[in-house]
Amino acid sequence: MSGSSGQCLCGAVKIQGKGAPDIGSCHCEMCRRWHGGPAVSVGFEGGIEITEGKANVGWYQSSEWAERGFCKTCGSTLFYRTLDGAYWMGETGSFDLPEGLKINRHYFIDQKPDYYDVKDDAKKLTGAEVMAMFASDGAE
Repeated sequence: MSGSSGQCLCGAVKIQGKGAPDIGSCHCEMCRRWHGGPAVSVGFEGGIEITEGKANVGWYQSSEWAERGFCKTCGSTLFYRTLDGAYWMGETGSFDLPEGLKINRHYFIDQKPDYYDVKDDAKKLTGAEVMAMFASDGAE
């Protein structure tokens, strides 16, 4: 699989995911506030590149270690990345992804509110497990 192209809602920012996609969902309070629900994001084995409209991307540092990117024109949420750039995820809805993909991981499952259920077989990581993963070698 060579990757997937994508864009924000208005098309001011164009992006390219390189290599095989890997989908995860985050249930932490910050992601739920940013997205209005759980985040469903995609990483690519070869990374993500902004191919057009870099000047249209705004960045919000949401924690001591990460920031979130958005289109300054239409407000689309686009990215989550660690400040060192080692871990970078894009929003699944921004990419033209192939059919048949599934969520492989749920992050911060212990922060999931009770008004929705997670019933798939994907790996479920608590907040402590996620933080330990980042402390060791980044994302899995």
